[in-house]
Amino acid sequence: MNLLILSYLGYVILALIAYLVIAPIPKLLYYKIKYGSAVDIYYFPFIGLIGQILIDLVFRQDVFYSQKRYVLKNNKLKLHISNDLKGGVHFTLVDPKLKKQVFFDQESYKKMEGMLFADTFADQGLLFQNGKSWHKSRQMLTKHFTSQDLLVMVETLKQECKKLKLQDGPIDILDLLKQLTSTTITKAFFGSENTDIADLGVEVNKNMEKMMLFFLNPLIVLRCFALKLNKSTTPSFLLSSGEKAFLKVLQAQKQRIISEIEQGINKIKENQTLQDNVLTTMCKEIINNNITKEEAVHQYFTLLIAGIDSTSHIVKNFCYALGLYPEVQERLRKEIHSYIQQFDDLKPQQLSQFKLLDNFINEAYRQYTAAPALFNRIALKDIQLGEFTIQKGQSLDLNLMMSQFDPSIFENPLKFDIDRWNSPILDPYSFTPFSAGPRNCIGQHLATLEIKTLLVFLIMNFNLELNNGKIQLGLANIIEKYQQIIMSSNPYFLILHHQYEQALQLLASDDYETLVTKSIALYHLGKYDDALSALDKAIQLSSDRFEAYYRKGLINFISGKIQQAQLDLQKSLQFNPQHKETQQQLLKCELEFKNIKLVQTAQEKIIQQNKEVPQNSEAQRTDIYSASGKLMYKWYQTDLKVGIEIHHALPNSADLKYQFEKQRLQLSFPIEKGNNFELDLDLFAEIIPETSKAKVGLNSIEIIMDKKDKTLNWSTLQRKAEEQQQIPIMEQAAYPTSSKKKKDWSKIDKEIEEDINKHKEEYGEDPLNSLFKQIYQNGDENTRRAMIKSMQTSGGTVLSTNWDEVKAKDYERKDRPSPPKGQEYKKLG
Repeated sequence: MNLLILSYLGYVILALIAYLVIAPIPKLLYYKIKYGSAVDIYYFPFIGLIGQILIDLVFRQDVFYSQKRYVLKNNKLKLHISNDLKGGVHFTLVDPKLKKQVFFDQESYKKMEGMLFADTFADQGLLFQNGKSWHKSRQMLTKHFTSQDLLVMVETLKQECKKLKLQDGPIDILDLLKQLTSTTITKAFFGSENTDIADLGVEVNKNMEKMMLFFLNPLIVLRCFALKLNKSTTPSFLLSSGEKAFLKVLQAQKQRIISEIEQGINKIKENQTLQDNVLTTMCKEIINNNITKEEAVHQYFTLLIAGIDSTSHIVKNFCYALGLYPEVQERLRKEIHSYIQQFDDLKPQQLSQFKLLDNFINEAYRQYTAAPALFNRIALKDIQLGEFTIQKGQSLDLNLMMSQFDPSIFENPLKFDIDRWNSPILDPYSFTPFSAGPRNCIGQHLATLEIKTLLVFLIMNFNLELNNGKIQLGLANIIEKYQQIIMSSNPYFLILHHQYEQALQLLASDDYETLVTKSIALYHLGKYDDALSALDKAIQLSSDRFEAYYRKGLINFISGKIQQAQLDLQKSLQFNPQHKETQQQLLKCELEFKNIKLVQTAQEKIIQQNKEVPQNSEAQRTDIYSASGKLMYKWYQTDLKVGIEIHHALPNSADLKYQFEKQRLQLSFPIEKGNNFELDLDLFAEIIPETSKAKVGLNSIEIIMDKKDKTLNWSTLQRKAEEQQQIPIMEQAAYPTSSKKKKDWSKIDKEIEEDINKHKEEYGEDPLNSLFKQIYQNGDENTRRAMIKSMQTSGGTVLSTNWDEVKAKDYERKDRPSPPKGQEYKKLG
């Protein structure tokens, strides 16, 4: 009897094996016959694509070898089909158009099931959630990925990099990167300064690496993905000793995370002040019964794995590329040093300026991506993708590697070429390292900023080399050595570091580029005529290039030749209509013309009124000068932004201090020993502080603020002060005057008001303030001194521009003017 049962069991196992081995073959042949060159098929008994990966790893030492070459052999390939673990077929999407359909139709699919022990730590996390639970989690976490939060994280990572004490020689770059990213993530997301928690992130990721090795065992793969036996459904006797040990460590890590969450919940219940971070948000959601503690644990694990493992492996791959292509590494080093001299000078906002570094990152992603495909999806219904039908229950994945080596999209795809990214790619869905559509990677901007910061740190401080395929560091003092070399040979680098005379010594030739660069050095030395002469020579050599005209426009604008500057800039724009700096400078010229007209009109009115009327008008003065009275700012606006430009060369960008609020800007920087330029503005309307920024240029400081209301045109830069409460009087007050001829001043007031309304576009919404501001700005030192003294000592009853008259006056006592009839002086406060 027992023998009979064993025989039947043997037949069942053989039948199952035969089904899993034979059933996929006719299905694969059907698709190949029906679609021809649009599909490629691959068959490996039981494990399909995993078999291909194992072969490539063992025999070619490149797990992506075959995937890179599928599209090279067949440039018409749209779909790659292989057998799956259940006797069916699995679809790998290659055509970007097919992938786009899936990106934007997430409701028709669910993420794959069966990942080893996922029900213990990941199934309820953002990565594997579906439907409403995913939407709820995404909404909960999104607020912690704002631009301002990300910049804070970058600053944390920067501080951790500076703590490192690295020496020349071989280095385990992956361990180093994991420690750096783990510390950053735990501080930023979970607010923990506890090194044990930072170490937990590293331990979790090492545990995940062990788990991935289990998938090289076909029996485990079959159990998890075909039979869907996981931690909660797998009998203990089916688990290997390695799996049991892994599960024990996983449970211990889970308990440490639970302890962190419970501490956070208790602190909230005790009304303690906590940081606004992911951990605090999840604890509040648990208290409000919006999520369970188990969901919070899964999100915690997900952020640790995605934020540490992915980033550290990507940067390791990129370091390998830098060692493999030293000429690219040197180009990146030159670009970085053209902006900053040492890593400590790096500001998070500057990371967007490294265009060559962006190109390198894109090309390194393309060639050495850490994620060749996105997680498998299961069709929830029959779906039509182009000419292909995916049946309900069938699995598919969106392959990144294959389309990234498609020669119809990337010319000569096996070549590592960072310059290919100077032109946009033909189809954006052929390169999606962070996925796309509504389920794109929530941390993609953080990852990019982290990657850039780490690369800048390594490139500036070390020469990354390969030694038998392993990464090692060289030239620990490369900054000093590099500066010595570049400073002696690159005039533009000398100009960036304000060494203009030395730069001129190197600018001896008379070609177009040299003459334009020479004009920059001459301009900074104050030799405007020589700079214009150099630019005129450049235009004679090449009259159809915009740079020389643009430079002429800048110099003429600074020199006060506004009309000539406008002509030069219009010529520049003719040859480069997309040059934003030229567009902005032209706008400044137009505003300057309006300012000049306003000042002329104001001066004429003041001269006429001064003949008969004492200077007793009240005005609110906006002090736009530094303490020395030498600097001033100009402002402009577009539909989207408001800009402030201060003409001053600031040698050290770190000296610029600024803070954006919803309707306020505070800014200061030193202009000479013991003297600061300061601004504290109540803005006309609200801005978006998170995306507003400050930029230090060669000869100016520019503040760019994003308008909150893009439809609003600002009539002034500052918010209009509230009108003072009017004091009721019995009869019309008369202005004090020594003139025998009486004037009807109320009538004159009406005439002035009518005139101002008539020219409202020129004067703005706050004409009186604008009028006196312009007088103060364009007056000489004595004019400003007269205005300040007369206003302050008279309590706001006298405003005079005549210093010879004001300097001897005592408006607080004997020269105090009589109040208008019906009014009296009273102290305020």
